[in-house]
Amino acid sequence: MLAHRLPHRVEIQKPARTRDLTTGGFINNWETASTGNTRLSAVPAEVLTGPGRESMAAASIQSETSARINMRWFPGLMSTWRILWDGKIYSITSIETDRTARQEYRLKCVEGVNDGE
Repeated sequence: MLAHRLPHRVEIQKPARTRDLTTGGFINNWETASTGNTRLSAVPAEVLTGPGRESMAAASIQSETSARINMRWFPGLMSTWRILWDGKIYSITSIETDRTARQEYRLKCVEGVNDGE
């Protein structure tokens, strides 16, 4: 994968549960994912956004935008993680790889409705 094909920088986050010190209950948060000693906070990627759509749910208008995000392969990416780019939160809906399964990821993502939850 050529470097000039990856003009954007994205942050990859994974779900994290922390304990609330006052109540003792668990809080669901997001934290920057890491692979080994490398934090995935400025990952080179190509973000291609598609058309948006609106739907009516729970008596309110919901909007979502689809995107395809291409990036270099690294071990351990999960579909339960999310991508932050340009102030928007993208939920990963599918993870595809190249033929060798070791060069690049092709992620299908959606922004809107659930904000990565």
